[in-house]
Amino acid sequence: MQVNLSAVFLLAAGVGVACKADETLAFDAEYTVNVANALTDEGTLDTNCIDAGRAVNETYVYGLLFEEADVSIYINGEGFASGTRTGCQLSYQSSVWLEDDRAGGPVRWQITGTATYETGAGSCGLEDGIQWEGTETIEVVESEDEAVPAGCTYELLTEGTFNGG
Repeated sequence: MQVNLSAVFLLAAGVGVACKADETLAFDAEYTVNVANALTDEGTLDTNCIDAGRAVNETYVYGLLFEEADVSIYINGEGFASGTRTGCQLSYQSSVWLEDDRAGGPVRWQITGTATYETGAGSCGLEDGIQWEGTETIEVVESEDEAVPAGCTYELLTEGTFNGG
């Protein structure tokens, strides 16, 4: 049995989530971000799960709202995660999501991420043309599916460009 990691991330990105952004919401910063699997030195997906999952290579629009050091992150206009920012660094965590339509049983998971981000000024040490670079870890927090036991993780890399704000 394989974990549909694309479906997992799409669900995390807000598809079917009731936490939709207000149509008039103006983000403080917006990025087009590519999310892809992290690979080991051997070229396999970076995971400690029994089920290695499948390849993810998707692009999303990350919208950020700042309240002093706190940040709310929206993906494609829908609520995704909250966190904090310090200088060019951002740390965030999603809610715990339930995937209950799995043949092996329900799975609960969440995403924790970190990123270095710039708002176009180029002062945070990222390569030219890149204004968002980070990692996201999908962690299974509870599972009835033996192929994806609680505690296993899938590593993702994020990279993107600043759209404005």
